[in-house]
Amino acid sequence: MKKTGILTHYQVHNHGAILQMHALYKTLQFLGFKPFVLTYKKDFSFLPPSLGEKYNISLKSAPYYIKYLLKKGIGKTFFNFKKYRTLNRFKTENYDFMSVFQSDMDYVLVGSDEVFSLEVGVNMIMYGHGVPCKNIISYAASFGQTDAAEVIRRNCGALISSGLKSFKALCVRDGASFNTVKEVTSLEPEINFDPVLLYGFENELKSLSIKKPADKYLVVYAYDNNMNDEREVSLIKNYAAKNNLTVVSAGYYHKWADINLNLNPLELLSVIKNAKAVVTDTFHGSVISALTNTPFAAFVRTINVNKMTYLLDSLGLSGRKMAGFDKLEEVLSRKTDWNAVNGKISELREKGLNYLKKNLIP
Repeated sequence: MKKTGILTHYQVHNHGAILQMHALYKTLQFLGFKPFVLTYKKDFSFLPPSLGEKYNISLKSAPYYIKYLLKKGIGKTFFNFKKYRTLNRFKTENYDFMSVFQSDMDYVLVGSDEVFSLEVGVNMIMYGHGVPCKNIISYAASFGQTDAAEVIRRNCGALISSGLKSFKALCVRDGASFNTVKEVTSLEPEINFDPVLLYGFENELKSLSIKKPADKYLVVYAYDNNMNDEREVSLIKNYAAKNNLTVVSAGYYHKWADINLNLNPLELLSVIKNAKAVVTDTFHGSVISALTNTPFAAFVRTINVNKMTYLLDSLGLSGRKMAGFDKLEEVLSRKTDWNAVNGKISELREKGLNYLKKNLIP
C-alpha cells in the first residue's frame, strides 16, 4: 500500500479546514493509499509578535489568552476552550500523523485550503522545498487573497516558482490562484474543487444522526469576530422570528444567538443538513450548504472574495451571494435547482478523482 502524506493547515481550529483534510484523507483511503497528515512548524513571520503567540500555543501564549479572556469574556473563552478540545480529539481519533522531515512517503499531496498564501508567513515546504519526496502534487491548493503582485512585493517569486516547477502535477481551487501560479511560474495548473465536494460524505450524511438543536432552526456559520454588527444581528434575528426559527451558531460563539453549539466537523455537516436555512460568510459554510442542498445566504467579504465568488459562480449559485444583510430575506426566499447543482458537483467530483488517479497511480 503506497504511503501518501498530506501537507495542509492541520493546526487550525477551524471546522472547514479540518473537514477538507478529512475529505482528502478518506479519498486517499478510497483510492487504496495509506494516508498520513504531515506535521511541521508553521511560519508566522509576517504577523506581529502578539498574533504569533496566538497561533504558537505554549506558555508564551499565556499573556495573549489572558488578554483574550479579559476582552472577550468568560462565555466565549470557555466555548473556545471546549472547541479546542473537541477538534483536537477529532484529529487524534481519525488521523495518523508524521513529521514531514522524518517521513518516507511515496507521494506527498499539498492541499487543500490556502496552503500557498503568504498572508501570515512563508511556509517553504508548501512549495516543495525540503520535502523528502520526489512525487509531490497539489490538490485544490489556494493562494487565498495573495496575488502575483504580493508575491513580488514579498520577494518570494523565485522561491515559489522554483518550488512549484518541481511538482509532478499542479492543481488549484479557484481562478485567482490559477492566475497567480501562471504569472509567477508560467505554468497553467488544473482547477479542481475543494475535497469536501470531492469526497461528498454520502455515507456519513446517511448514517450520522445527532440530536437536532431545535425543532426548526437557522444556522449561523461565521467566525466569532464577524456577524456581531447590531444591524446584521437585528436582520438575522428578525428573519428567524418571522419564520419561527431558533438561531443556532454552529462551531463559533455568538453571544446573541439562541444556541451556541460546540461540535465536531462531521456533526456540523448533520446540523447544516437539517437546518431550514444557513447564513454564512465563509467558504466552507457555503460548500457544506451546497453539498447538503440547504438554502443559504452567503455574505462575501474582502478576505475571501476570490474563493467564494469562484465557488458560487461555478456551481450556479451566484444568486446565493448577499450584497448586504438587508437582502437576507430576499436571498433565502430564492428557489434553487438543486438537481442542477448536484449534477455539477458530480461532474466536478469525477474530474477531481480522475486528476488524483492520473497523478497518484502509476
